[in-house]
Formats: sequence, C-alpha cells, structure tokens
Amino acid sequence: MKVYGIVLACITTTLLADLAYFDRDVNSTQLEQCKAFFTKEKDIKTIHLLNAQTLEFKDEYLGDDPEYKTLLYTLKGCFFKEKYLIYSDFMPDSEAYYALDLRDGKETQLNGMPYLSPSHAFFVTEAIESHRISVYAFSNERIVKVFFHRYPDQCVTQNTVWIDDQTIRFELECDGLFDNDTNTTKEGTKETFKLIQKAGKWEITQPN
Repeated sequence: MKVYGIVLACITTTLLADLAYFDRDVNSTQLEQCKAFFTKEKDIKTIHLLNAQTLEFKDEYLGDDPEYKTLLYTLKGCFFKEKYLIYSDFMPDSEAYYALDLRDGKETQLNGMPYLSPSHAFFVTEAIESHRISVYAFSNERIVKVFFHRYPDQCVTQNTVWIDDQTIRFELECDGLFDNDTNTTKEGTKETFKLIQKAGKWEITQPN
C-alpha cells in the first residue's frame, strides 16, 4: 500500500506540473472579460464568433491512448476591446500562439504570448526559449507587425516589460556567443536592453 501511494503521488505530481506549464502565462482576468465568446467542455473549446458562427478546437490523442495528447489547445487571454481571443496549440515538439479575430474567425500567428502596452496601442510577444522580439499594432481593427528582430540561436529574450507606450525593457541571455570584435566566445552572459519608439521607428538600445 505504501509503494502504491508513492507511485500515485509521483504520477499526480507529474500531471500537475504538466498542467502548470500550460497555465503559466494564462491571463485569467482577460479571459473572464471574454467568457461570453467561448465555452469549455472536457477536451473541446467552442468559440462563439460575433457573426453567429462557431469554431471548435478539439484536443487530439495518440490512437486510443487517453493519457497521451498529441495536440492540446489552451485559451491564454483575450483583448476584449479589440475583439481578439489568444490561444495556443501545443504539440510534443512545439507551442504556437495565435490571435483569433472574434468578428470573423481569422487567425494571426504570433511569436509568443502577447502583452499589451499601457494604452493598448501595441503589444509585444514573449515565449519560452524565444530568439526574437516582436512588436505588433492594431491598424483598422487588424493586427500588424511593426517591429521584428531575431537573435542568434544561442540567445533567448526574457522578462519583457512595458515601461510606457514607447519603451520596452527586456533581457537577453546568451550562452556560447562568439564576439567578432574580441575573437572570443562569451559564456553565460545576461544583458538588459530597451526597445524604444522614436519618430515612428523602433530601435534597440542598451542602457548605460
């Protein structure tokens, strides 16, 4: 009985850890504002669009194995004023983020979980192990990418924060990055940068 209890506890802990991963960046406050646009029942998320149509996101399993999902949908957040629902689909080797237009069901793939600027004019995306930083804007009720920069594979962006509508602060962590100026390889560096909008253009700077 003791052995069985230990095994059961381990299985439960692993399952909870997996669920915690998918919920790590869920914005419950945003989803509460948009609860009229979706219903959830077991492995199915049904989206109710403003044009009276519905979309169905159904998790998929490996054959008949109820313990192993090959595709998992997670509702992550919602831009109520702009009428976009944010969700991700997760497969064993990747997680992709999307903004779903609640007016007509059109999707825009994003580079990570979106975070709105203070005035909601822009949003920046962040993802686990992301090598890029991207900024989007709303133009005529549509999402438009206004800035994109990709770093080498040895680097990841993290801890992205809006300071104001024109300034974003983020960290860049690199491991084994070659420096052409010194002809050496940098090990385990972490630096802070700012992404600033000036005269309608975004540029990356490093604070002194």
